[in-house]
Amino acid sequence: MATVALLHPGAMGSRVGGELAAAGHTVRWRPEGRSGRSGERAEREGLTAVPDLASLVDGADLVLSVLPPQAALPVAEQVATSGFTGTYVDANPLSPATLERVRAVVEDTGATLVDGGIVGPPPAEGHRTHLYLAGDRDRVAAVAALLPGPRLLPVVVGEGVGQASAAKQAYALVNKGRMVLAAMAADLADAHGVGDVLAAEHDRSDASLLAELPELRQGLARVGWRWAPELDELAASLDDVGDDSAAVRGLAARLRTLGPTGG
Repeated sequence: MATVALLHPGAMGSRVGGELAAAGHTVRWRPEGRSGRSGERAEREGLTAVPDLASLVDGADLVLSVLPPQAALPVAEQVATSGFTGTYVDANPLSPATLERVRAVVEDTGATLVDGGIVGPPPAEGHRTHLYLAGDRDRVAAVAALLPGPRLLPVVVGEGVGQASAAKQAYALVNKGRMVLAAMAADLADAHGVGDVLAAEHDRSDASLLAELPELRQGLARVGWRWAPELDELAASLDDVGDDSAAVRGLAARLRTLGPTGG
């Protein structure tokens, strides 16, 4: 059994932590600065509260970072001040450049970075949630061995740091990109009074999203504050491989207009 320091128990992180706790691992979290909702999730998932950063990482085998991408580097810098020297799993949707900055910060104090990427909804019965892993073979194998399955399954994608993030981002471009495009299509149709005509095409094999446009728009308004920075990172990844990122930057900009920030 392992001791895991979880950063932080959001909707996804709390469920990942809950799966680890249910498998018998000790999963710590730090309530300081977190919302009441985080506390409720952590209690529900059987996570162990600790008072400060030192208590969070002291003796931990693993730091598991599951954050909005804009928080990944600042939080890694906080952990680095603790002198943590174990395995640091960055399971955030980051571009190669941002991931390398996180890696430099983490490994400067003696820890080893494992690149991660979560694909799918928060783990639950009947869902398929994958944790992509890449990096040092032994460290990756050790992390994979902790995951209980079948609701949370490890997928080892390679030994190169960045491969797991790239796999996650590629999937996100297909999955999240189509949702934002569907919402934009609904905006266009509504502006011309033909929203019902668009929605009526939902039974086509490639247009199922049109059956749930109101729910889709509401959902995007709730997650835009997280998804827009994720698409920013994805655009930077496309730039890195010489592809045109303008369309993805446009999707990120659209997300920022949909609803409130924070979460």
